[in-house]
Amino acid sequence: MPTNPIQRFIFVDRFEKLVQLLLVTCLATAIQAGAAPELHWVSSGLNNRDITFSPDGNVLLTTVTSPKNHFAAIAVSTRDKTGWTPLEIASFSGTYQDIEAMFTPDGRHLYFSSKRPRPNREGEDWDIWRVAYDQGQWSEPENLGEPVNSSGDEFYPSIAANGNLYFTAERAQGAGSEDIYRAIPDGDTYLVQNLGPGVNTSTFEFNAFIAPDESYLLFGSQRREGEIGGGDIYISRSIKGEFQSATLLGQEVNTTRLDYCPSVFAGRLYFTSERLAAPIGQSLNIRQIETAYTSPGNGLGDIYSVPFLTH
Repeated sequence: MPTNPIQRFIFVDRFEKLVQLLLVTCLATAIQAGAAPELHWVSSGLNNRDITFSPDGNVLLTTVTSPKNHFAAIAVSTRDKTGWTPLEIASFSGTYQDIEAMFTPDGRHLYFSSKRPRPNREGEDWDIWRVAYDQGQWSEPENLGEPVNSSGDEFYPSIAANGNLYFTAERAQGAGSEDIYRAIPDGDTYLVQNLGPGVNTSTFEFNAFIAPDESYLLFGSQRREGEIGGGDIYISRSIKGEFQSATLLGQEVNTTRLDYCPSVFAGRLYFTSERLAAPIGQSLNIRQIETAYTSPGNGLGDIYSVPFLTH
């Protein structure tokens, strides 16, 4: 290292920037090149989107919606000695529009977005709610209130181990369109922050999954320069609490169609994709058409996963 103070400062600054670049690059290549995405069994031919697991891996929840999103509900399955039980609508869902459930790292709460009626406030926008979870039982949903919720929409809650809440919203103080925000617990309320230019741009950012230790953030974005398709998944590394310029994940995840709703569990990256597997340009009979377009790969959302290493 140089002994001159000015040269030493320049050396350290350049070294730190190189380390930051290597960390971001390491995360961006954490998916094995050529890894084939695996279709998850919850994918049914309906519009299946987002998935979350309890920390012990024995409970999963996923959103099931109608093709035009007229109906959306959160479904749950549990694992026993014989495998996973069939999906059923969770006890707290099914009456109102509910989407995007996410367990806290300790498994004691589940956060989700809903259009259900709010206490002391009118309107039909999406808010963030939570329920407590204990040995298979769900509490009554609780609205998080202001300043997390507003008169606009709030989506895709994701919670770090320290209680920091990440979510999507479109707000006046944002960079433009939908941005990703962090809500830091502050007594009985939250301090809400825009994540800044490492993540947010003048276009759309959404569906952010935060690592439990906040070391990285996965999120969806549309209309960025260099995108692969109609909506891609990016990753941003946090250095000293600041999220660095995001990197586009490769074609193992992203396609020319919409890819979104990332989450990580047990060394795998789960995501929703509208990639099309149904045959095009072929002569099909009516039964083949019915099978192709009512099954996964019909252009609606399906859940996939790939191996994902973060260190």
